[in-house]
Amino acid sequence: MSGSRGEARTTEPLVTATGATAVALTAVRRLEPRRVPRLLPEPGELLVRVAATGICGSDLAAYRGTHPYKTAPAVLGHEFSGFVEQVGAGVAGFAEGDLVCSAAFSHCDDCEACRSGAVNLCGRKLNLSHLGWDGSFADQVLLRPNMTHRLAPGTHPVAGALVEPLSIGLHAVRSARREGSVLVLGSGTVGLSCVVAARRLGRGPVVCVDLGAGKGRLARAIGADGYADAADGDPVERALSALGGRPADTVVIAAGYPGVLDQAVRAVRPGGEIVIVSYFEDRPPVDLNALVGREVTVRTSALSTPRDFAEVIGWLTDGGLDPLPLVTHHFPLARAADALRLMDRADTPTGKIMLHVTTDPAEFGNGWSV
Repeated sequence: MSGSRGEARTTEPLVTATGATAVALTAVRRLEPRRVPRLLPEPGELLVRVAATGICGSDLAAYRGTHPYKTAPAVLGHEFSGFVEQVGAGVAGFAEGDLVCSAAFSHCDDCEACRSGAVNLCGRKLNLSHLGWDGSFADQVLLRPNMTHRLAPGTHPVAGALVEPLSIGLHAVRSARREGSVLVLGSGTVGLSCVVAARRLGRGPVVCVDLGAGKGRLARAIGADGYADAADGDPVERALSALGGRPADTVVIAAGYPGVLDQAVRAVRPGGEIVIVSYFEDRPPVDLNALVGREVTVRTSALSTPRDFAEVIGWLTDGGLDPLPLVTHHFPLARAADALRLMDRADTPTGKIMLHVTTDPAEFGNGWSV
């Protein structure tokens, strides 16, 4: 089972009889702990005690002041697992004590996109860490049932916190119509989640591109067949060599660095596919003539759907996936500012950074990582 390390030990919740603890973004690159009122679920809501929460690239963007809508003051966090503490009136399918994870948003359930199952495209969705809805850098979070997913009993809470990014990788890879080889440009958490998905969907070989030997070790640990270190020369040439000298059937763009689109066009085979799952801070140029001349299909992938969540949870439940190697650093919630500072450093490559709220980071060996 995914919780191959057994059930997680827990620490005392950061709560008192009158309140709870959160870590709030109060200004650009400034996080501060704060006491918040004890939450109670309204009808149609669930109150969840957060166990562990990952730091997403979008949290880093908000921390840097570059996110398009998540701005201070806000409680960040949306990659998490936790235990249902209280079920609001009118909520079915959940009980106190259930271990759950969540999407980053609640969809409206009424628009054309929602009725078709494409809830990720809902134009009226509400997002955690926006418009006063506090995210999971806290010991409590309020959720709506349509964004909440039950995990199998015994699932490690850290593995449960990885379901959301894994579902995004699955959604991206599943959108590609081509079978065969996959090249992933960028091996952050979403890129590595695409590697996991490609392997589980029977695609391959799968090769990653990123900077540094550490990223390569992480990519191989999660299942990549090869890795091209962009620090050692032309990453496209090295990636194609790792693919046996052939262009990739599918190229997934999982990082928005300068030149990535042209790299993707060079690396994909004529008639192949490019899937863009990364967001960009600017408007990157691309050689459209090369794109047209090779008759490449370009797809984009946004977020994920309940179907994606269900499939990833199934991978954890059937024992075929241990995602814990994705996590390289563990911090207690109280040191969230240290964790964001580490992630913000360009000279220190990291995998997923996990904040422990009621789980015990010491369980992971050098858990109090800096």
